[in-house]
Amino acid sequence: MFQLQQMLWDIRKDIALATRFQNEPDAVLDSYGIEGVERDAMRTLDFKTLHERGANPYLLYFCALQIGVDRAEYYTRIRGEV
Repeated sequence: MFQLQQMLWDIRKDIALATRFQNEPDAVLDSYGIEGVERDAMRTLDFKTLHERGANPYLLYFCALQIGVDRAEYYTRIRGEV
């Protein structure tokens, strides 16, 4: 979970990394060593699963905004309505 939290933080702070994640999610996930359920959830933007597994909601929200997920879509996804 630490690697995931670190990646969320870094994406939130670094627009170039956010853009890279949008274009090459697997490369970014590889560079942080994120695997398993968390990897699948990040690739599909399954914020509900990430939150349920312990990801910080603040980091999730601002990471989502940075990678181009608007507020309404974020709330739809975190409620699992997608």
